Amino acid sequence: MRICEKFSRYLMLGFVISVGCAEAQAESNPDEIVAADLLKVKEPTSEAESRLRVIRLQTRDGSTGYGDYLEFGLPAENEEATLARLVNRYAAQNHKKNLFLTDPSMRAVGVGHTILGQTAEQVLNAQPVTGLGVNALFPREGFGPMWQGPGKSELVIALQTALLDLTEEKGPCRVRLCPSISIDRSVDGKRRLKTPDEMQQTVASLKQAGFTTVRLELAGALEDQMRARGECPPYRYPQEVLSRIDRLVLASKKAAGTEMDLVVAANMNLSTDGMTFLALHCKRNDVTLLENPMALRHLPEQGEARKEFRQPLGFGGDYHVIEDFVQGIKQQVGTVLVPDVGHIGGVTMLARTADLAKEAKLKVAPVVQGGPLSLLAVAQSLSGRDEVLWVTSPNQEQWLRDDGVLKQPLRVTGGSLVADSYELDVTKFQVKRIAQIETKAKEK
Repeated sequence: MRICEKFSRYLMLGFVISVGCAEAQAESNPDEIVAADLLKVKEPTSEAESRLRVIRLQTRDGSTGYGDYLEFGLPAENEEATLARLVNRYAAQNHKKNLFLTDPSMRAVGVGHTILGQTAEQVLNAQPVTGLGVNALFPREGFGPMWQGPGKSELVIALQTALLDLTEEKGPCRVRLCPSISIDRSVDGKRRLKTPDEMQQTVASLKQAGFTTVRLELAGALEDQMRARGECPPYRYPQEVLSRIDRLVLASKKAAGTEMDLVVAANMNLSTDGMTFLALHCKRNDVTLLENPMALRHLPEQGEARKEFRQPLGFGGDYHVIEDFVQGIKQQVGTVLVPDVGHIGGVTMLARTADLAKEAKLKVAPVVQGGPLSLLAVAQSLSGRDEVLWVTSPNQEQWLRDDGVLKQPLRVTGGSLVADSYELDVTKFQVKRIAQIETKAKEK
């Protein structure tokens, strides 16, 4: 008994020492994320600012970093709780630089799939976890679309942007910018196609602002027209609809002149014939790039249809992992990689996609759906790469205003973003603490 008691005391002493060392090590880790705040614009002056959310992370040594996103996609009453759970989960893992994809051999699971006796919905609502073995990352084989944790994938950019700032990966960048505009507008709650004059005025104003490329989105009004005709996707636009598109594209091209490249972005709802006919029209109208006309599931058909025309074709806006781009390259479905930065996992995965484009001797023209800091982080990650054509942002012009949410607004010079890291004007935001790791110092 005495031997057992003595042995037990040694075990307890060893446990106390190990716990003490772990706590001391945690306290001495200045880079550990200990708090997160959610910032919303107090008095938004645009739709983009009203949808803008900014995450502010703070480390143990007091350093801060910012990341942003648009349209989180959850009910307002759930947004803060979900963000706090996500921040806690990955802060506990302490994988700072590659926050979301800690291992390239892993991918996240699709909603509705069963994993280890739990559905993805149960994982979504789970409490914060610290071990990679029980986290929402599982081997690729047999799983559906990528799921990067609660909420939309734009949040991936948000936190990676913040962490890039915290790790002091700053410096100047120079990347060509491409504003994205819709060919329709909402009037009295109804969507209608813009007139050629409206398109011409918009493109002319962007050209005057210094942009050297512009992207036209074939948006919701066309979808409404096809439904009114009783059609279901995938569509083959009739000649009447193609003629309307032609008029808007020609008006835009007239305003753009030879100084601006013109991009047309379809909505991944076209049949193979529809893509071919649209591509032939775009080629005739001197469109620089037709972007992302078909979904991932149509890779073989898209590869065959590509043989029917020579219009440069961008692909990959709906892809979620690098392997999708690899398959697209093998099937020769397009000439330009057009990843959505949020879908593929943020700036870390974007850099890998750009490397893939370089190896395949293709160009890359990524799309950023986030706010000003996301745009800046993407631009910095691609600065100096010859394979990059431009970076597209639907809300880009909102982040160039002198009275915007940045203390120093982004600047366009010669069609390119020329910028260092910029600081948010926190006085324009409402700030709310959403996550905090308790420490002994706070408990005292």
